Amino acid sequence: MLFFSNMYHFMALNVVLAYIPLEISFHFKQVSNRLFILLGMLWLLFYPNAPYLFTDFFHLEKLSIYRGMNQVFILNLSDWFSFSLLTIGICVYGLFGMATIFTTLNECIRRNSLHKKWQEFFFLFLVTILSSVAIFVGRFDRLHSIHLFTKPVQTLKIIFFNWSFDKLLFIFLFTGLQLILLATIVGINKMKTIDTL
Repeated sequence: MLFFSNMYHFMALNVVLAYIPLEISFHFKQVSNRLFILLGMLWLLFYPNAPYLFTDFFHLEKLSIYRGMNQVFILNLSDWFSFSLLTIGICVYGLFGMATIFTTLNECIRRNSLHKKWQEFFFLFLVTILSSVAIFVGRFDRLHSIHLFTKPVQTLKIIFFNWSFDKLLFIFLFTGLQLILLATIVGINKMKTIDTL
């Protein structure tokens, strides 16, 4: 994306941000309980960048390959290449990044932090809701994860004290979308398990 895409250079940063929770999750098993809590908080801070990628599909409107309802697709290979780069970045890093929620959940279970099934579902639901809030403020208030370090008070006010009906509806919609994507990840893993039997 950085070197070959004419339109989507900014996606290189978005993909790197979505990769960070994946990288953090690789180190969970090697650390002490105290360090795991710190890594878990850092993971939670960057996790929303993975599902956030799916909001980048609206950048497809910049491409010239589709010119309205009554016209056919245009064979502009440069734009189809940009389409491919955007789709690969969103789908691969979006889904891999989101799959880290299960890595984190399994590590919490292994460390006896979560003992019951309802706690596991609550963990998934809570992270998904918090992620939807972060996606809203990232997309519409233009906040990034880094703002929690550079402008912590102002950022927390925007995240938790600026509410509207549209914000609630968006959070509800994106929580549902994330839960469906997470169910898809679970389904793919179950299919792999069945194939190996």
